Amino acid sequence: MITRLRRLSKSLLRPVAEVMAKNGITGNSLTLTGLVLSLTFPAFIYFKFYVEAIIIVVVASLFDAFDGEVARIRKEAGKKGSFLDSVSDRIEDLSYVTGLFFLGLPPLLLILLAGTSVIISYVRAKAESLGVALEGKGIVERGERLLFVVIIVVLYLLFLPATLPVLYIFVILSCATVVQRILLGVKAIH
Repeated sequence: MITRLRRLSKSLLRPVAEVMAKNGITGNSLTLTGLVLSLTFPAFIYFKFYVEAIIIVVVASLFDAFDGEVARIRKEAGKKGSFLDSVSDRIEDLSYVTGLFFLGLPPLLLILLAGTSVIISYVRAKAESLGVALEGKGIVERGERLLFVVIIVVLYLLFLPATLPVLYIFVILSCATVVQRILLGVKAIH
């Protein structure tokens, strides 16, 4: 769902990305900056700087939204940047789940969440290596997973009793996405 919104938001992103590109900012520098920011998320959660942690997720997500667009504008988009972006995204996902661990949420659920997050991305990458596009397919893509992280931290701050049920929903939807993408991939591969 958020992938579809990202496509619609390109008209808003493009002018800002053009300014970034004209000022010497590269797509890879945005990717790496977003990665470094995301790695601070667990520390902010650990030290109970929850609002700052939410800001980290939002800002790192903005860097992720701009990196590819800036690379395309600078005519530097390619396999190396795509690889760096994909690997950085996986590290970021694990960093966010690690941060949730510091909220005191059930470790077993968080381990399952970390695993499904990696598998969701792996299934997409493997399918794409075989010529099957799975972007935009699945209930909980990366954008939705990041949104869930923010919602969980906000609920932890404002309405603690709702935190665990939302985590359960997140885990269930993530597991469903793994199954959904595997089935779509198997069906599409000849």
